[in-house]
Amino acid sequence: MTQQHEITALKKFVRATNFLATSQIYLKQNVLHKRPLVHGDIKPRLLGHWGTCPGINFVYANVNRLIVKHKRPFLYLVGPGHGFPAVQANLFIEGSLSHFYPETIPYNETGIEDICKKFSAAYGYPSHANPEAPGQILEGGELGYSLSVGFGAVLDNPDLIATVLVGDGESETGPLAASWYANRLVNPATCGAVLPIVHINGYKISGPTRMGRMSHEELDLEFRGLGYHPIIVDDQLEEDVYEQMVKAMDLSYEMINDIQTRARNGEDVCKPRWPVILMRTAKGWTGVAEDKGKKLEGNCESHQVIVNKCATDKGHLEALDNWLASYGFAELCSVTEQGELQFDPDIKSLIPPKELCCGRQRLSYGGEVVRALTNPDLTKLAYGAEVPRGHRGYSMNKMGEWMREAFKLNRDQRNLRIFSPDETYSNQLQAVFEETDRAWQWPIESWDQDMSRDGRVLELLSENLLFGMMHGYTVTGRHGMFPTYEAFSQVVSSMADQYCKYVYASQGVHFRKPLPSCNVVLSSLLERQDHNGYSHQNPSFLGAMLEKHPEIISAYLPADANSTLVYTERAYADRDKLNIIVAGKKELPQWLTLDEARRQAKDGLMIWDFASDDNPDVVLAGCGDYATQECMASLVLIRELLPRVRLRFVSVSELNSNGLGSRKFQQKPWMMDEIFTKDKGVVFNYHGYPNTIKKLVFDYKGSHRFRIKGYEEEGSTTTPFDMGVRNGTSRYHLVIDMAYKLFQQGIIDETQHVAITTDMLQRLVDHKNYIKANGVDPIHIENWVWTR
Repeated sequence: MTQQHEITALKKFVRATNFLATSQIYLKQNVLHKRPLVHGDIKPRLLGHWGTCPGINFVYANVNRLIVKHKRPFLYLVGPGHGFPAVQANLFIEGSLSHFYPETIPYNETGIEDICKKFSAAYGYPSHANPEAPGQILEGGELGYSLSVGFGAVLDNPDLIATVLVGDGESETGPLAASWYANRLVNPATCGAVLPIVHINGYKISGPTRMGRMSHEELDLEFRGLGYHPIIVDDQLEEDVYEQMVKAMDLSYEMINDIQTRARNGEDVCKPRWPVILMRTAKGWTGVAEDKGKKLEGNCESHQVIVNKCATDKGHLEALDNWLASYGFAELCSVTEQGELQFDPDIKSLIPPKELCCGRQRLSYGGEVVRALTNPDLTKLAYGAEVPRGHRGYSMNKMGEWMREAFKLNRDQRNLRIFSPDETYSNQLQAVFEETDRAWQWPIESWDQDMSRDGRVLELLSENLLFGMMHGYTVTGRHGMFPTYEAFSQVVSSMADQYCKYVYASQGVHFRKPLPSCNVVLSSLLERQDHNGYSHQNPSFLGAMLEKHPEIISAYLPADANSTLVYTERAYADRDKLNIIVAGKKELPQWLTLDEARRQAKDGLMIWDFASDDNPDVVLAGCGDYATQECMASLVLIRELLPRVRLRFVSVSELNSNGLGSRKFQQKPWMMDEIFTKDKGVVFNYHGYPNTIKKLVFDYKGSHRFRIKGYEEEGSTTTPFDMGVRNGTSRYHLVIDMAYKLFQQGIIDETQHVAITTDMLQRLVDHKNYIKANGVDPIHIENWVWTR
């Protein structure tokens, strides 16, 4: 096929998809425009975003051309996913919709009627890209994530090219701005490539974009500085924009192929300069040029629904009628007597083979291509029976050892990565560097530590970039870990929410299979951010995620290192989940054997018999490793003061929005009384905000007996123990609360209650005076050892 023939085909393809995109926004009948429009053809509610659709269609057609020409797998990620009618138009023409939905969207006029009537209609098709649509791994509703997700998708998929359409409005977001730095992390020898196409249509919803007012020279300098090779396509240049785009796509493909070929032949390709296409086409291109003197095409006014009174306004209806007629759809697609569609041969020439259509890309369907992990043997990693209960150890170090072994066992599968916005060493995962390195494609100096071209740890100081990359990596069937400082995990709270919505919306979609879990590890916890101070003390991410669907979100708060190992293994076995593991990186007491930790993980909470009495007078519960340490210390104290009082300790290690414990435990609601008794007071010491637990136990009929302790937004630069003191979660505060519960129940008298409370308050005063004078916690606090 000659280039001119290709361009003719491209123009026809784009005309057809522009017609179908427009029809979806406006029409409920007469969807093929077989007769002039009447008011009754128009939907009662006109919703959608027209302005970005022509650019989406233009790029989709050009991607198809490369697929047909080179027979190589492509993903197409659309950052401006609100232009979904364009995406859906292409999915229809290539046959992906009729393949997956043959009953509702057949490849005929009835199918077009379906997508038009149901677009942005109640119980119909969303106005944004969505998991129900084939080939989509990103919704694009919240802008800024497209490029990072694309980079994640191509990791360890060497044949894949992810074409990412980036909106120029989207380019103004923080997540997108950081995503350009991913070119430092992707190894051309072992990974696929991302082809970013920045659609500079000049306008956001009500004003110009930054890039829209930049000159070619300024755009070129910006992207060269970011390490890319910019290729400019501009509909205002003398050369036809279709010819420009064909040349730009061919050059981009040649550059990608050259970089990958050299790297795969053994050349150390340092600073690979990947192509980026900077594409200027008018917002609302090919739509209505103006309305009553107001500029529409090439202006922000075309962002959403233009000529939006077609159901009642004659002028708007005529404008829409002329607009649809301008595409000449009847010339491009005929309908047989049986209702079957016959597209123009030129259009057919741009429809890839079925298995290579963007909507049929198998990597986008999750579990169909999941590369299962081979798990390490926990018995070789856990603290064994020779380690006495209460011995101090490190949870995050053990997690690092688990990851090291997992990297070793899955070396050939290439299905596991760490996405670490904070230094891996800082989070005590350094054991992984015994098996792998940090990935880095730019210059590596002789003194740089643990860095190589093909490392499996991705480090860059952008939570947004790396969470987006993990999104792309997991939804294409691989396994990832996102370890980060607890205080700053809130930066990706919205991204995590979007990921969870994607997973939840995928449930029940017949062609989508279970995804590997997305595993977030929160370390550098608030209890030990005494040195960094108040700014580093924030458990908000945990509380926010515990508002989400319980089948999608689980929070694991292991009390010690063996429990951390068990929950790490559990997290990677989960599917269609976002798991949060909360684990401290400092030395803490070790409480459970591996078998005990596994037993507790079944229900997500457990009475610790070794620390409890039968028929307790009061129940103490701990959730979180530092919270548990203070609970156990308070048990020692109160037993010294009240040796005849009977105590129970409950360790809670799993939470979801349904409540305490695992979903298996929550299916047995009577167990709450067995664990927390039917009538005794409960003091609950929690790692995060108390209101989180208050909401989780609200429906429990015994919740009035709970006194819930947690982070009260009090902190500063202080000592580790004083963090608990300031928030009322210290051992002394727990003794005060348990004494009050015992007094309420008549177990101790007022004299005992007052004496214990006075004693604890004096110890708190003494502690404050000590740390002010010495700057550190007392030895008996710092070196506390548990005894029963």
